Amino acid sequence: MKAFIRNLVLITIGIIVLLYLLDLVYTKVYQNATPRNKTQYILSLEEGTDIDYVFLGSSRTENFIMPSIIKSATKKEAINLGTQGARLDDMTVFLKLLIGQKIKIKRLFIQVDYIFNFESSSDIVRSQALPYIRSNSIIKNYMKRVDSNYIKNYYVPFYRYATNDYRLGFREFFASTINKKSKIDFKDGFVPLYNAIKKGEKHAAGLPEQIIKSNKNILEIEALCRVNNIEVNYFCSPYCSGLISNNYLSKLNEKLPNFKDFSRVIKDDSLFHNCSHLNLDGAKAFTNHLITAFNL
Repeated sequence: MKAFIRNLVLITIGIIVLLYLLDLVYTKVYQNATPRNKTQYILSLEEGTDIDYVFLGSSRTENFIMPSIIKSATKKEAINLGTQGARLDDMTVFLKLLIGQKIKIKRLFIQVDYIFNFESSSDIVRSQALPYIRSNSIIKNYMKRVDSNYIKNYYVPFYRYATNDYRLGFREFFASTINKKSKIDFKDGFVPLYNAIKKGEKHAAGLPEQIIKSNKNILEIEALCRVNNIEVNYFCSPYCSGLISNNYLSKLNEKLPNFKDFSRVIKDDSLFHNCSHLNLDGAKAFTNHLITAFNL
């Protein structure tokens, strides 16, 4: 019995030590690897970098705005930090991280549509932030606020990686270990979509019938921009002709300062990948429209 208990204790200690080592190795790799997501890229930016135009949003920014066209037309630095599934809470964290990196932003553009009704964060951005939960105070406070598994993720070794294997598991760890580059050029940030709505096909998208009174993240963004002398503008990206608006964007216009409704500026449905997303040609057309509309 004594031998059994001794072996059990040794095995338990060995497992704990292994988990601590794995946690240490995974964290070190993710924090020092070539960026493979936009959270990593923001944290890799050199302190004091100047960026004239920063775009924050969901995939309706990531797939819509082409900084290369803006740079060519305006001779200004621009970056698309739109992230699939992102909500205003995630955009607030991105802005805090940029400010924390002492990135100098002249104008900030935030895509807002139905996401105004959500004050929660997205699972995608939460998982991207996990490797930094102990090393970055902004991310630590963000995760403490939004992560239901914060205690386990913070204190239990390797738990955060084991339970997020689909985004932080061995495959992504190995890609980061060998510094495999992402398909996304993060200095630009635009991700193109291809294919088009075919002529005669009917696609639709609907906006909510109701709008919440206010979004706490907008209030925080406004406060951060005032303190850091950043001009902030809000916009709604285009939808196809099948949009059912429910007068939502008019209500949104009453809630947001400096808001521009671009929901119907792209009239040709062949420039859409689906009703909520432009294809590459549509992104080119929208970016050129945006340059004029915002006087970039």
